[in-house]
Amino acid sequence: MGGMQDTGTHVLEIFRAAEGQSSRRDPDVLASWRRCVNEHRLDPTRHLGPRIVTQGELRQHRQESEELLRMARHGMEDLYRRVNSMGYVLLLANARGVTVDAIGDAQLDRELRHAGLITGSEWHERDVGTNGVGACLASGQAITVHRSDHFDVTLTPLSCTAVPIHDSRGNLLGVLDLSHLQAPQDKISQALTLEVMKSCARRIEMANLACNHRSDWILRLHPSPEFLDVDPMAAVAVGADGRITGMTHNAHELVRGDLIGRPFSDVFAHDFEDLPVLSAAQAPVEGVLEMQSGGILFARAVPPAAPPRSTAATALPAPLRAIHGGDPAMQHLAERAAKVVDRKISVILRGETGTGKEFIARAMHQSSRRRGPFVAINCAALPEALIESELFGYVPNAFTGAHARGKKGLIREAHGGTLFLDEIGDMPLPLQARLLRVLAEHEVLPVGGTRVEPVDIRVISASHRDLAAQVAEGSFRQDLFYRLNGLVLDVPPVRARRDLEWLIDRIAAATEERVGFTQAARQRLLAHDWPGNVREIINVCELCAALCEGRPVEPDDLPCHIAGPAAQPDPQSGPELLAFLERCRGNVSAAARLAGIDRSTFYRRLHRAGLMDRRQG
Repeated sequence: MGGMQDTGTHVLEIFRAAEGQSSRRDPDVLASWRRCVNEHRLDPTRHLGPRIVTQGELRQHRQESEELLRMARHGMEDLYRRVNSMGYVLLLANARGVTVDAIGDAQLDRELRHAGLITGSEWHERDVGTNGVGACLASGQAITVHRSDHFDVTLTPLSCTAVPIHDSRGNLLGVLDLSHLQAPQDKISQALTLEVMKSCARRIEMANLACNHRSDWILRLHPSPEFLDVDPMAAVAVGADGRITGMTHNAHELVRGDLIGRPFSDVFAHDFEDLPVLSAAQAPVEGVLEMQSGGILFARAVPPAAPPRSTAATALPAPLRAIHGGDPAMQHLAERAAKVVDRKISVILRGETGTGKEFIARAMHQSSRRRGPFVAINCAALPEALIESELFGYVPNAFTGAHARGKKGLIREAHGGTLFLDEIGDMPLPLQARLLRVLAEHEVLPVGGTRVEPVDIRVISASHRDLAAQVAEGSFRQDLFYRLNGLVLDVPPVRARRDLEWLIDRIAAATEERVGFTQAARQRLLAHDWPGNVREIINVCELCAALCEGRPVEPDDLPCHIAGPAAQPDPQSGPELLAFLERCRGNVSAAARLAGIDRSTFYRRLHRAGLMDRRQG
């Protein structure tokens, strides 16, 4: 990249701005510079650039960002068709600042890689300094970071325009960024780009609302009647009970507040029964919508495109609906989880290793109104010598080897969001006491510090161990157990789930090559009992993608422990049938699938063995 600014001049300007001196920079850029120096303790003389995550990390990020990828891809492709001859690259980053999708000119691949403008690059402000994605995530606002606006002088040839993307409940899902390798010097040249990006994000959120609320009324809004039908500014979804179930981010500004869960008639000076009138209005001027707070908007109501769901299904947020494909146990889990997502009730996810507990926790976070980040901590993976400083942070030079800038700590990173404590049963006892204090007092004392820092976190923990048994044996604190033990959700193993085929297909579709299976291979997969649960399915799909390179997966392509005969030993006797039922926790459908026989056949054999009465009794 050429056009790099003089380092000394750039660094001096940043330090002066951080000290509060006046500057001609945009206020949002100055605010980011000050955060970088005063909060993140970054050094503008160091040139690190974005980190490129590993393939395993990227796969995890893409799986976690499935909703974001789905809702944004069409809009990205449409936008890039309009700018592909202008030297731009289009990035989609998740809420953690990791690029999960990118569209750019293949002829510029080398330059884009050098600049970090590729899938897998991590652009969080605390690591890279002021940049489009990072500053947008930090502020929640659309921003253009143009050339020397960047904190790192090596990035100053770039111009990055970034806009936030929200789900229908107002949660920040990620950032859409349009970057140019060699933009003109004048920042005003990117003003139109910013407006185009805002429009693109608005249309993406509109399409997402319509897709996820097909059973609800969609109310399109605009302050001007002329643009209502061609380019609505915002939209809200209204359920069959007359309450607002979702909204685009622009709706917050139009109506000045969060409307989720409020009755339609509390916000607008109309009854829910008036929506058909707004739907049938013949001219925009007829769609005048008065607000209870005063003022008017112009509205067009779109009736439900699908039959109304049951009350339980309607109340279920989209991220929680997406954790299963019809399995009754997972449906029950999702419904219970939905009832507490916005309550200060701790949750324990209990289940075998690899069953997707972190995925469920993330879905709960995305379904809540918490605006802070989701921070996951594997208590079993952190070295005991480092876990305290990693969790609680430390002040500058707190101990030998400590960073001169100190460390914020993962608990404080989760401020305003959700802290997910995976394998909580493996946390050492001394640290359990410190964690208990954090949960009780809502404050953190960094290692070596004398001043506590307030924290607002929602805690979800997970374990494959029996925490109550650990309390009894003295390896887990009783007071911490009761602090965490609010709602306990049992996550079923894969072998017991009735939506196994849906689960396999979803994971296969999430792989980079979108793996497809022949019918014969699919039968092998469905007959396997998956002792490694979801993690094993992911590994198998990744392996098949590498081996098959785009062609359908055949049985011989599967790992040897799966590629064998699809049928299991044919159970006939009562003990054999009970053994299959025990492995599947009483789920007859899963037991029949594992046994390689039809469900009705399994039932007949149960009846013949005299076991049906025992099951019903």
